[in-house]
Amino acid sequence: MQWTEKIYCYIQTVPQKGKRYQDWIRDGLSLGRIVFDPLYMEFNQQILPFSVAIQEKILETLPITENFMLRMHDQWSETVIQCHNGILFERHYFTKEQFEQNRALLFDYITIRMEQATFAYIRSYDEFLYHNLEQPNYRKMIEPEEEMIDYPKKRNSQGEVIIDGNYFAGFDIFHAGFCLTSCWRMYFSSAYRVILPLNLIKEVQQVERVVELENGTIFVELYPDPYRWNSPANLHFQRMFRNQLGIDQLSWLTGVGVLREPYVEYRTSFNTLQIIQYQNDYLQPVPKSQATHFVTRMYNPVTEEEQVERIKGTLNTQAYFPLINERQRKMKTVITLFVDQTIDEGLDAYEFYLRQYLAIDVQDKKYQQYTPVVIFFLPDEYVIRIPLVKLKERMSDVLFSKEKVGRKKSVCSVKKGGVQLQVEFLPLSSIYPIEKASHSS
Repeated sequence: MQWTEKIYCYIQTVPQKGKRYQDWIRDGLSLGRIVFDPLYMEFNQQILPFSVAIQEKILETLPITENFMLRMHDQWSETVIQCHNGILFERHYFTKEQFEQNRALLFDYITIRMEQATFAYIRSYDEFLYHNLEQPNYRKMIEPEEEMIDYPKKRNSQGEVIIDGNYFAGFDIFHAGFCLTSCWRMYFSSAYRVILPLNLIKEVQQVERVVELENGTIFVELYPDPYRWNSPANLHFQRMFRNQLGIDQLSWLTGVGVLREPYVEYRTSFNTLQIIQYQNDYLQPVPKSQATHFVTRMYNPVTEEEQVERIKGTLNTQAYFPLINERQRKMKTVITLFVDQTIDEGLDAYEFYLRQYLAIDVQDKKYQQYTPVVIFFLPDEYVIRIPLVKLKERMSDVLFSKEKVGRKKSVCSVKKGGVQLQVEFLPLSSIYPIEKASHSS
């Protein structure tokens, strides 16, 4: 595979109305014209030879309240302005030579843009493609088909089997309208306080630098050279940034979650967002099971109030089983799985979560006599379609017993060593209420 070595710049904003709306778009097109000489102007799939007169004519008639796509390009480079559902997306694709000649200009342009924009990034276009192409037919352009065999797969909204991009460190997701990703240079506006405390971004580790700009933008650079994105060290930094923000915990686009142990976990209750960060004795981010230090943030996005508690210790029982029923002497955890989006009937997900909970050693004496229960909520039609035979074949080192399949509830018991779990499969239609369970302190 021969890389393009292009640079990709992305800017997202909620546009202002009237003349400022047109000026914003005009400024984006002007940047493109400074960097390269456009040959064509494409507006909603109509292609015209480029001229400033044609550009201005289009801008004069631009529908402010409607979706549109405006593309200016030559053979190698392009600038795209797109409006979709009231949000403006600005994208620039420049050659390596163009970027190097205009590097300072582009950095200054984005900094000024961020006075009004919500988010921006600059990255290698090759890195973007590698981490975001999910369709196998398109992915063949960047790597051989045999290298895709072991990638996790999922079903898209059309039921097609595609590669699950959520497993790639630089995969872009959108959570509540906000772009979340991990790449060379990122610019987060203060608007991100709606979904997470900005201190979570400011305090990330293992990055080249984090700077708060004068306009309140948080600028993050993961590594110095965008063209060395695929070096092992830079891929590590990219993965660690994603882990530290807990991006995969915020958005379960796969239906079953990313089957990796979290570095950060989010829990929502009323107007409060609880964030738990897991760290080692050196206060470095680590997977949950390796943590010896815990940073708990209680954050109210409405008032922006944040309380931070740092403690040293070991994970207690309620870190894994937050629902405690004192009367029944049971401790429970609840996992929602949209197994209809998987290609293996949810086998990978069932095995991952069951093995995770079978590995838990309950140290709290109070709960050693309690029955641990793992509850899976599934689309209703899948409650009677639990692939127990295949699951037992995969987990041959685990003893399955007390199996019962029904439309309203399916159950089984799993045991490995001295740990035994009661497992329940319930329909999503019964998710409220789960049961009258008390949270024990």
